[in-house]
Amino acid sequence: MTVGPTARALATCLALFAVAAAAPAAAQHEAASPPPARTFGPDRTATGVFTGAGVTPAGLSCDSPADASTAITCAGHLPSGLDGTLLETTVRVPRSAGPHPLVVAMHGWGQNRDAMARYDARLTGEGYAVLRYSARGFGGSWGQANLADVDVEGADLRSLIGQVVDDARVGAAPGAVAVFGPSYGGAHAWLAALVPAFDSPAGKHVVIRTIIAIATWTDLLNALVPNGRPQQAHEVAGAEKLSYVQALFLGGLRVRADRPYPNLPEYLARWNATMAANELPYAATPAGTEIVDGLQGHRSAYWQEPFWARVRANAAAGTPQLPILAVQAFTDDLFPAAELLRMYDALRAIDPAYPIALYLGDLGHPRSANKPGELAYVVDQAVAWLGWYLKGTGAQPALDVQAAITRPAATPFSAADVLRVPTYADLSNAIATARFDGVKAITFLPANVASGFAWDPIVLSSCGQLFPCPPAPPSDEIPGDVAVYTVPVSRFSPAGPLLVAGEPAVSLWALTAAHRVQLDVRVLDVAPDGSKALVTRGTFMLDTGSATRPIGFTRVRIPTFGNLWQAPADHALAFEVTNVDTPYLRPTLVPSATLIGGVEVTIPVRR
Repeated sequence: MTVGPTARALATCLALFAVAAAAPAAAQHEAASPPPARTFGPDRTATGVFTGAGVTPAGLSCDSPADASTAITCAGHLPSGLDGTLLETTVRVPRSAGPHPLVVAMHGWGQNRDAMARYDARLTGEGYAVLRYSARGFGGSWGQANLADVDVEGADLRSLIGQVVDDARVGAAPGAVAVFGPSYGGAHAWLAALVPAFDSPAGKHVVIRTIIAIATWTDLLNALVPNGRPQQAHEVAGAEKLSYVQALFLGGLRVRADRPYPNLPEYLARWNATMAANELPYAATPAGTEIVDGLQGHRSAYWQEPFWARVRANAAAGTPQLPILAVQAFTDDLFPAAELLRMYDALRAIDPAYPIALYLGDLGHPRSANKPGELAYVVDQAVAWLGWYLKGTGAQPALDVQAAITRPAATPFSAADVLRVPTYADLSNAIATARFDGVKAITFLPANVASGFAWDPIVLSSCGQLFPCPPAPPSDEIPGDVAVYTVPVSRFSPAGPLLVAGEPAVSLWALTAAHRVQLDVRVLDVAPDGSKALVTRGTFMLDTGSATRPIGFTRVRIPTFGNLWQAPADHALAFEVTNVDTPYLRPTLVPSATLIGGVEVTIPVRR
């Protein structure tokens, strides 16, 4: 694109900011603190409807296998203590003498209790009773899904645990319970962390001893509608992860002749439509305020003030904290590493010795490869974790951070690619920096963006062990201008490959007359033959909040989701800056022309 007088004016402005632009690079991971106390509005839920009462009988029936080594299976429907909604339930009981520590295995969004059956034999063989149930609205359960609401699905979880520990046929130990699961199931694990002790219906004191959260969210607003500020997702309306959110909504719809009613409530459909269209500050509309209150205030672990109060009280009194094993993927573009790191940072900020261990790898939603070898590696560690915290057996697991180098999908997982460091801050030990002169222009017209739903072609890598396969993409074309900044890997690491270890960022000066601009970044590994692999991506939303007030001239830092990626010395890293990363992100509805210059990329690396 031709650069005219306006660009020359920008170049003059950039010279005035040369000192600021040349300032030393900052550390790439912006550690999260415990959130400030906030007052949220009322919750929106759907309870007490389609409960199944009078249609489906309540209770569990247990078999008695002739083979003494085969676990007992108890199955049926148990009523939620919240509103009597009947939830499809399976309990597997080892034939060994009790009491048995109880492990709750929760499924992902749109799935049912059977999705977690693959772990039954391993867990019952270790002496655990296993509780699996279909969350309300899914599988054969009644009710409508409320998206892991703290007061609905949280109450369901506690109610079913309580009923199971009261069942003498199970022989579960009420003081030794764990909850684990991927995605929606991981959100249930965080729900267990919010209320880790309670009484069963029969008065037994139940204690959640540990949780294992896998590939899930801790701030659902940031996860679904990011604005580039992971701890302040509510301050500026973000860009909906269009392909993911629409696929999740459609994938959550249940069609069963024996459950002839909508399993997703009206308000979820309304929130989805609002996120897809909203361009106003959240506080400017009742619909926007309702979404913030609903997604952050009532469905996100990070914003639960009683949780942080308990962590602070335990730290002050020297009381043991709830141990947490958390698994997240750098390559998960739905729930990226920031969803885990905000909790890790905040917990360690309150209690530097908080018992939390992280695994950052390639297990998650697309574009994660979900290799069977890596899944088996993590499951082995999860079983060892449960052994120590529920039974006191084996060696105490290290409270450190493991991170696996991301390899191509065709490359089998190798434990040799897993790095272990004391804390996340130790993953990188240097910052590589590159600055680029000149001015480029990127323009955006909403009319140029193809309408309709499609899966993001770049995030499609493989169908995983944990998540279903999306449909094939129609094309790889992304409309809109793209400013590309390329730097040879050999500039940073002339003697060998460069290990990107964390969250690269792109900083730039921007000049625009628009009041709202979406700046998307993609980091690519470019081979000598021109083939490209996506390393990571990010987005940042500039918005003055008023169509009459332009953004003007401003400095912007665009963080990415990060990765642990090894780039060969003969490759190059390309940094793309654009207004459009669709259909992954819904573009803004505001047309814009933006001049950018003073571009600096900073890359956390491990030497």
